[in-house]
Amino acid sequence: MAEKKEKSKGVSRRQFVTWAGAVVITSIMAGLAACKLVVKEEEQEVPTSKEEVPKGEAPKEEVQEVPISGVVVHDATKCVGCGVCGLMCSLYHEGEQGPALSRSEVVRDPFNYDFTFNVCQQCRSPSCYFACPLKDTALCIDEVTGVRYVNADECDGCGKCIPACPLDPKRIKLHPEKNVAFNCDLCKDRDEGPICVEYCTMRALAYVTKDERKEDGEVLRLGRKNTMGCPYQ
Repeated sequence: MAEKKEKSKGVSRRQFVTWAGAVVITSIMAGLAACKLVVKEEEQEVPTSKEEVPKGEAPKEEVQEVPISGVVVHDATKCVGCGVCGLMCSLYHEGEQGPALSRSEVVRDPFNYDFTFNVCQQCRSPSCYFACPLKDTALCIDEVTGVRYVNADECDGCGKCIPACPLDPKRIKLHPEKNVAFNCDLCKDRDEGPICVEYCTMRALAYVTKDERKEDGEVLRLGRKNTMGCPYQ
């Protein structure tokens, strides 16, 4: 009788352990399923502001086009870094000479004899223009020539156009004395065109009209691509 009681008691323990284990496993599985469902729902609810981009490709930046203009281009194979371009630029626009007053600059590579000419590239989608709170009043685009220029009489010197420039170094800057923005305006009021081009001693600079600019940024006059690095050229 005692053996039967012990046997019955042992079976009850095994049943209890089995049932308890089943309950625990079932609870865990149910919890994991619930978590997976919640995560999936959250992933589906996350809004996306950009279209999916194939792996290895950079997202395309929206380009807001405005009237196209001409541009000054530089041939590094001819440039000797004489600086006459900057000298004439500051004299024409400011009546005095000074690198800080020039709308362009020539920079020498410290490791070789190569020179880079930094000047406003008159971008197809000018970020500086769209960033200006006084657009079409202070930072303007000529309806006929398409040139991007600053109206110094209306500019308040807020400087928002400077960080908006996609180039490095920035091609628009603040005047050290007048505290207004200024950039290369292609000498828009000069009948002979950009003065830097006219006085370049090595003919390393050329003015390319708006009609000579291609959609892909290629320069027809020089028969080569513009090497001054404008992403919206």
